[in-house]
Amino acid sequence: MWNSAESFFGSYFIYWISVFLFLSYGASLLTLYLLGILLARRSIKRTKQRSIFLQSDDIVSATDIPSVTIIAPAYNEGKTIVENVRSLLSMQYPYYELLLVNDGSKDDSLQLLIDEFQLEKHDASFITQPIPTASVNHIYRSKLKKFTHLTVIDKNNGGKADAINAGVNFANTELVIFTDVDCIIEQDAILKMVRPYLEEDDKEIIACGGGIGIANDSEIRNGILTELKLPNNLIPLTQVVEYIRAFLLGRMAWSEINGLMLVSGAFGMYPRKRVIEVGGFNPNTVGEDLELCIRLRMHMEEKKIPYKVVYLPETLCWTEGPPDVKVLTLQRDRWARGLWETISLHRHLLFNSKYRQMGWLYYPYWVIFEFSAPIVETMGVLCLIAFSLLGWVNWPNAILLFLAAYLVGCLFSTIAIFMYVKSFNHYQKPKQIVLLLLAAYLEPFLYHPVLVFGQMKGYYKKFFDIKTGWGKMTRKGFKVAEDVTQQMRSKTG
Repeated sequence: MWNSAESFFGSYFIYWISVFLFLSYGASLLTLYLLGILLARRSIKRTKQRSIFLQSDDIVSATDIPSVTIIAPAYNEGKTIVENVRSLLSMQYPYYELLLVNDGSKDDSLQLLIDEFQLEKHDASFITQPIPTASVNHIYRSKLKKFTHLTVIDKNNGGKADAINAGVNFANTELVIFTDVDCIIEQDAILKMVRPYLEEDDKEIIACGGGIGIANDSEIRNGILTELKLPNNLIPLTQVVEYIRAFLLGRMAWSEINGLMLVSGAFGMYPRKRVIEVGGFNPNTVGEDLELCIRLRMHMEEKKIPYKVVYLPETLCWTEGPPDVKVLTLQRDRWARGLWETISLHRHLLFNSKYRQMGWLYYPYWVIFEFSAPIVETMGVLCLIAFSLLGWVNWPNAILLFLAAYLVGCLFSTIAIFMYVKSFNHYQKPKQIVLLLLAAYLEPFLYHPVLVFGQMKGYYKKFFDIKTGWGKMTRKGFKVAEDVTQQMRSKTG
């Protein structure tokens, strides 16, 4: 009899401990989001004040304006590569180069570039190679004067990180921007990105990131975003909401306290010399953007050099989001594997006082709330099923708790949407706002489970050491833009 009672109370103790831990985890996340809102508001206000005092004309006329190289790796991007290169060539900045790295593409990407921009070989211009990479085959430059700032490196396939490292080797400017060739960058993006480097005197800026937006179904002409539209499909539409919330309430808040650990690989600016000092991107991880940022911070901490990692809240880069569940799952699978690899590689940082706030606050946050979140959610679902079968769940209270969590999540998304709409000149139409809110309210049921599944799939592969690469990320391309461009060419041809 006593054994049965002990077993009962022991099991019930496990139940209440589990409930307490899950509630504590959720309450901690809630607190962090509330702090994120406050910090994001302060950051937006400060950014607007700075914009008043330092205009684009002031930056252009500055005597110490830094030179910049845009480095864009490309692999089998023939469908959109010409349009995207035109976009990258249209920047409003006096001293910049575009360096496109063809990473052993098997399609007609290189030939399309040769034909469109009248490229010819200039192999003698490639001299030093401070970062080891796969072998470079040829260097191409345009014969046309209007494209003199375009260089194409054709190299053997070594992966995205290896391709970017080859670009870093070739660049000879103070700053380098890493982006994806399929991204559409705002024409004044470089002007805005260099502003923090001109303003900051006390600390060295080792990385600067800009907002990333989803441009599915938007109109692109000659590589320029001419009309921003919301995606027609629910998956990329909900990703718009996710990006707004993550970049506005997440990265902006961390940037405000100099705790930003990730600058998106889609669009980030770095001092070239610092990237070379740490050995460039790590080709052995698929989370190369996070891993580089952490390694740069470690480098500066070890050298005891004051530094900052900055995030600009305005959307400066537009990309094509996953169009369906399959591609979204692949994307989050890859992101999860990259996070696992980076967390594992730098696990010595956890609560390491040598790295100050990075060791006892920023890195632990990534371990507890970014890395562990899908695991905690999955465990929560499994525990709910088990406790339900045992008859331990008080369903009226459980439903109230789920409803409260759902409403709080929707509230944060709503705040992020209205902060974004108010602060930046995007999605101003009432219909667009309604669609964003609708996507936010459907996200927990239709979108978020896909993310968790993709993340857990990535963790499963890492746990059981299942070898896999980036995965095939199918893209439709910016169809509207291509159709318009073709019509213009047919009329003039």
